[in-house]
Formats: sequence, structure tokens, C-alpha cells
Amino acid sequence: MASEAKAVQVGGTKKTVTNVAKTAFVVFMFLFYMIPFVMVIINSLKRKVNIVKYPLQLIDDKGLQFVNYAKAFNEMDFGTAFFNSIVVTGISVVLILLFSAMTAYLFVRTDWLACKVFFALMVAYMVVPFQVIMIPLVSIYGNIFGILNSRITLIFMNLGFGTGMAIFMCHSFIKTNVPMALEEAAKIDGCTRLQIFFRIVFPLMKPILSTLTILNVLGLWNDYLLPNLVLGKKALYTLPLAIRTFYGTFSNDLGKIMAALVMIVAPIILVYIFLQKYIIGGVVAGAVKS
Repeated sequence: MASEAKAVQVGGTKKTVTNVAKTAFVVFMFLFYMIPFVMVIINSLKRKVNIVKYPLQLIDDKGLQFVNYAKAFNEMDFGTAFFNSIVVTGISVVLILLFSAMTAYLFVRTDWLACKVFFALMVAYMVVPFQVIMIPLVSIYGNIFGILNSRITLIFMNLGFGTGMAIFMCHSFIKTNVPMALEEAAKIDGCTRLQIFFRIVFPLMKPILSTLTILNVLGLWNDYLLPNLVLGKKALYTLPLAIRTFYGTFSNDLGKIMAALVMIVAPIILVYIFLQKYIIGGVVAGAVKS
């Protein structure tokens, strides 16, 4: 009995040590990854000279410089850029979710050869780097069609580049998590194919759609390269493009840049906080091999 009690005690101690080690590792990694973001916030409240000389100093010699936020807001025309980002990101994400879900549903529930071919092509084009096609893309849309400098063009391109991954994830989710029996019951009750999708299938896709929302909002909100190629007018700039206001030829206004970065990241953090519980479940559900 004594030996059994000793074994239990040793086992319990070992488990406690393991849990403490795991917790310490998680805390360390959290702090490690949060340091850059914390430093951006700290330096956004300092003067440029102190950012350069003492980047690790917590408070500026002359106190917190909230003036950086006011100047950044006005000089980068934050209101206009924020509106452009909201329009481009919001409409793009809604269209990606809607068309991807509908297309994936068609691919799963029909046995047409064309659906199999198109699904394979969509999966294949995901491995093509954007940098390979960006110059021909801009040349075609700019020189031939002349439709650059338009939010609609940017939204259309976002839709094209975003549907591949979204269709792949929705396809796997529908195939593994949406029972055919529900659709058959709805069909018996007189529902059309469109009614079955929007009343039965689409609501059941909430986890994967929430995950796709997070992934696409993060990607499109922070995207710099594609908007830089498409939008040439300052009135159409999204937030990542508007930050260029503070980058000069010979020097950069670091205080305003840091303040602008904080203002840009804040909305994304709020979206993530509200939808984070769906991310892991949606990714796992949508990553099942079809």
C-alpha cells in the first residue's frame, strides 16, 4: 500500500511539473509574439527622436504623445481610407462567402464531369504565386480594358483570388458535416434547390463561414500589393496604402507610422475577438480530405 501511495504521489508530482512547464512555455511564447505589437503601441506615444534613440523606453521624456494619433488621422485622411477599406473588404468577403458556398454545394451534390474538372482546376490554381501573374493582370486590366483605379475592379480581383481556398474548405465541410437526409426531407416538403441551400445548408455552414470570414478579412484588410497595383488615386486608397503618406524619400515619421498601424489593427482585433471561437472548429471541419 505504501509503495502504491508513493507511486501515485510521484505520478501526480510529475503531472504537475509537466503542466507547469507547458503553461510556462505557452506564456513565454505569448509574450514573445506580443512584444512587437506592444512596442508599436509604446512607440506610437513617443516623439520620433526618442523612438530612434531609445526604442525600448516606455514613456517619452515629455510624456505620452497622443498628438501622433491626431496628426496621423488627419494627414493620412483616415476617414476616407477607412471607408475604402470597409467597402472593399466587406463586399469582397460577402461575395467570396456567398459564391464559394454555392459553388461548393453544387460540386458536392452533383456528379457532373464539369464540376469535377473545375474543382480540380480551382484547387490547382491555389499553388500559383500571385507574383507570377500580377504584371500580366495589371497589363490586361490597365492597358487593354482600362478599368484600373476602381474599387469595383479591386473587389472583382479579390473575389477571383479568394474563392479557390474558400470553395475547397466549403466543399469538405458540406461533404462531411451536412447530412443528405435533411435535404431529402426538405425536398419532400416541397423546397426547391435554392430554398434547400439557403434554408438548410447555408445556416449549417456557420462554423466554416466564420473561419473564412476571419481569414479573408485579415488578408484583405492588410493587403498592400494588389491595391497598390490597382488603385492609383489617393481618394481610393485603402488603409495600408494611406500609411505611405508618412514615408519620405530620406526620412520616415515613425511616431505617426506607429499610431497609424495601431488604428489600422484595432478593428481587426475586434473582429477576431467576436469570431475566434469558430476558427479552430471551422478549420478542422473544412480541412478534412474530400
